[in-house]
Amino acid sequence: MKSRVIRIAFATHVARSICAAGLLAQLLLAIPGTASGQTKPDREQQGPFLTVFPLIGMPPEWWKAEYDHSGGWQETGWRKSAIAVEEAGIRLSLQPTEVESRVSLEEMRANGSELIKAGKTSKKFVSGQVQRNGWFGYGRYEVVMQAAAGEGLISSFYLYTGPYFGDTHEEIDIEVLGKDSTKVQFNRFRDGEQLEDHPWVDLGFDSAEKPRLYAFEWSEDALAWFVDDELLFRMSGANDMPRPPMKIYMDLWAGGPKHADWSGIAPEDTRAEMLVQCVSYSPLEGGTPTCSDLLTSE
Repeated sequence: MKSRVIRIAFATHVARSICAAGLLAQLLLAIPGTASGQTKPDREQQGPFLTVFPLIGMPPEWWKAEYDHSGGWQETGWRKSAIAVEEAGIRLSLQPTEVESRVSLEEMRANGSELIKAGKTSKKFVSGQVQRNGWFGYGRYEVVMQAAAGEGLISSFYLYTGPYFGDTHEEIDIEVLGKDSTKVQFNRFRDGEQLEDHPWVDLGFDSAEKPRLYAFEWSEDALAWFVDDELLFRMSGANDMPRPPMKIYMDLWAGGPKHADWSGIAPEDTRAEMLVQCVSYSPLEGGTPTCSDLLTSE
């Protein structure tokens, strides 16, 4: 695979590298507008965007999650304190919780807001989840991230909607399983059904060593996943495609007993970090700035 890296660790470096003739201003432009024909009547679909976190921090269009998932299978609670905005990008940090800080899931369901303020959780770990405000449909989605390595860890970038929003479970995933960070897994859900054999693909590099570009293109009748310049997996058929619109998520979480055969189980003293430098969405016809525009060959 051709090696390409993103040069945005420091704002001054980027300014020297890509700011000629005002290019940086163009790349950071949030382009207004919505696509037609894809949204549910009550959900206006958002237009293309490019967010380069080392340059502009975390703008208000991004939301830091703070809740415990209502499912007992999920071992990780989401906390704003686990998200740091740094010169290198957004760092999501997973760490174990003290036994004395844990409460039952029933208690959290009944009084979650107050318990979270008091530093309590029903989970073995806390970590960071970031969501993009609004709803999105067909197009190309890109992320530049450095995954976490370690048994039971999952570094994820994905689109999702489901019963919480009054929808069927629809999802498109890019996931690095920390038990082998030289591979990436792709998946999709349509009406709650995932791929029977979701591919776990060799990358040719260690995704935990430095940030790399991951992407997928989603249309009415096809899904294709990419790493750097290379197409790694494609599926087609309108009946197999997730239905828009969905929301954009990225997070780092720890697998428990339910995930033993998939991700492995994270040891209870696990600590890990995931770094995100850039996220973009563009229509299938292109013509708008993307994370790819910041890439240079090594």
